[in-house]
Amino acid sequence: MDELALDDRYALSVGCRVSVESRAGITTVNWSVARLSSPDMRRPRQGEASVAFSCPRCHRDFTATVESAAKARRKRMVYLVIGSVLLLSLLVTLPMAFHLGGQVREEDDPSMNPMAVLVPLVAVGFIAGLTFFLFGRRYEGIGKYRLVRPDGKRTILVQGHRFD
Repeated sequence: MDELALDDRYALSVGCRVSVESRAGITTVNWSVARLSSPDMRRPRQGEASVAFSCPRCHRDFTATVESAAKARRKRMVYLVIGSVLLLSLLVTLPMAFHLGGQVREEDDPSMNPMAVLVPLVAVGFIAGLTFFLFGRRYEGIGKYRLVRPDGKRTILVQGHRFD
């Protein structure tokens, strides 16, 4: 799990929309992506802190919330554990669904069909497990990007930019 370790330094990835082209029903968006990093960009010792930065292309001011390395590691581990447990649950639910799905049930059988429970469990285990696991692998502890308006207030929606 060394590749999953978080460093005390962080980097911000900022994408600024350059152009939007529409041709024959296909819309293409061109982005100018910059990675902002420097030795001075260090995570806070505890909790989280708000950091200010500017888009290198359009020079708009933004803020982002950066979590401490310990907090980001804990969240990453929680996401990975939940995802792993849900994916491991497929080792039980999927064979059961195949086994019970192939059995013939009598028409007048009053008991509940076990497939009514197993199919949703398999779907949740696969979709949620994969989502949690992949999100945990990418989690960096950086989020809550906000545009700083000229009056100093922060907006929730940031149009024309994307952050990875």
